[in-house]
Amino acid sequence: MSMWRILVADDEPLVLEMIKDTLQALPASVLKARDGEEALRLAKTERPDLILLDVMMPKLDGFGVAEALKRDPSTATIPLVFVSALGASRDKVRGLDLGAEDYLTKPLNADEL
Repeated sequence: MSMWRILVADDEPLVLEMIKDTLQALPASVLKARDGEEALRLAKTERPDLILLDVMMPKLDGFGVAEALKRDPSTATIPLVFVSALGASRDKVRGLDLGAEDYLTKPLNADEL
């Protein structure tokens, strides 16, 4: 089985580590970004197989990252999942409207992830 490359973008170091630890059970390598601009840069240069994206991040929020990724033909097909403390229906709908595969709310359940 080949190794998946998953980009996790979150400005909270503890959340980054928790998600990385959860993904260790998979055949996956994890790339980490601490803000939206870094997430966008890594997505374009590394072309991960999946992006787990927080909404509330410095420099560029997750919705802005998703919009930029979906506009760019080189990254438009990368699946992304929002992982956010914003759990209102309007936030979930906005994320899904931007092309996300799913929208998970924090605190995360490892089994759900």
